[in-house]
Amino acid sequence: CAGGLSEGGEAKAKKSRCSRSSRAGLLFPVSRVDRQLRRGRFAERLGARAPVYLAAVLQWVTHKTMDAAGKISKKSKQQRISPSHLQAAARKSSLLKQLLRGGVPRRGRRAVPRSRRVASPPKKETTRSKKR
Repeated sequence: CAGGLSEGGEAKAKKSRCSRSSRAGLLFPVSRVDRQLRRGRFAERLGARAPVYLAAVLQWVTHKTMDAAGKISKKSKQQRISPSHLQAAARKSSLLKQLLRGGVPRRGRRAVPRSRRVASPPKKETTRSKKR
């Protein structure tokens, strides 16, 4: 997707067409993700970088899953990745397990348990003292 002068040294430069995926260096289709996000009506407005980021995340998750499933299939001396290999890869990887379960994986942070609210008596309202 290199821009520049066309052959013959013409004064006008031809615009070369370049996909958003190739500009971002991704294999996943950014335009398709953008279209699906707009059709889904998830928000009124959508930034230009949102589909690029989502396509990158989808590509990363797919890469991790397929890499782990490939290693599992190699261990079992098989040439093809089967659904059971994908399932085992998701069960084995802590990041994928947490992501597919619905949680957000956090690296380097300590999980703090939420404290449950216990019914307590209402707080007394204090009257404001008059200024002197």
